[in-house]
Amino acid sequence: MPQEAEASAQTDPYDWQERITPDIQEQYAQDGCVFMKQLLHPEWLAQIEMGLARVMGNAAQAKFKFYAEQDDEFLETVRNMEVTPEIQRLVYESPIADMIGQLIGSENIWYYSDEFFIKDGAGCGRTPWHQDMPYFPMEGSQVASIWVSLDPLRKEECLEMIPGTHRTTRYDGFDPQFVSEDPTKPYYGEDLPPLPDIEAERDKWNIVSWDIEPGDVIFLHPAVLHGGGPTGANGKRRAITIRLYGDDITYGARPASRPTSPYTPGVSQMLKPGDPLRSPWYPRLRPLPEHRQVS
Repeated sequence: MPQEAEASAQTDPYDWQERITPDIQEQYAQDGCVFMKQLLHPEWLAQIEMGLARVMGNAAQAKFKFYAEQDDEFLETVRNMEVTPEIQRLVYESPIADMIGQLIGSENIWYYSDEFFIKDGAGCGRTPWHQDMPYFPMEGSQVASIWVSLDPLRKEECLEMIPGTHRTTRYDGFDPQFVSEDPTKPYYGEDLPPLPDIEAERDKWNIVSWDIEPGDVIFLHPAVLHGGGPTGANGKRRAITIRLYGDDITYGARPASRPTSPYTPGVSQMLKPGDPLRSPWYPRLRPLPEHRQVS
């Protein structure tokens, strides 16, 4: 079971190079999830806040509603980097790409996507249990998401995970259009087994989560089964996840019945299964491209 990775009294809490140790790397490889306290500096949190404010004020940026028009409605918005300067700068200039590179053991790092989950108020519903990989056109092991909350959270409201499930069964995704009716309804409905109803049998699963403060981070392998808790009576949960990958990730075909997420037209025409996942949709972050360097 993953343990909280604490900074020692002698260590700068923001010195990620010292804190992402071989033990943390091994924990990530085995469990697919690692919680680290106060790894992201408040200046980067302020940049995320600014980016979220711009996203919410941008009527052109698509915002998907979970549980639309119901009391437990909340918002999701994906691929914000392309339209939001603050998130673009965060992805290129913060240490997030370097942290993930050290965690997964890859000097080269590419951007896959970013996503805000905005549960702004009490009573917002659960993010259903799922794995991300079935939605992504990729295969390989050198991939990680970083999950950051802008709000303090009780563990019951936080991201929840089932360690080690990235090394077991690959399930179909849930269909976002039908989460109110059936949070296990398959996204593709072919090739992959349907999701189990984890929420209905929580005692059968090794579910972990933590109390969270802004600056704490969770690293998560996108094939780990995970979901998000609902907000409580006084709750508010504004979180971002940024998904990056390394050298061994290749293009993986998914059923043609539905688009992969986020939608990336043309990728399936450019690549065949087993090709390195390279596309203008997925810019390289590390080594830092010359045009992003400050002279």
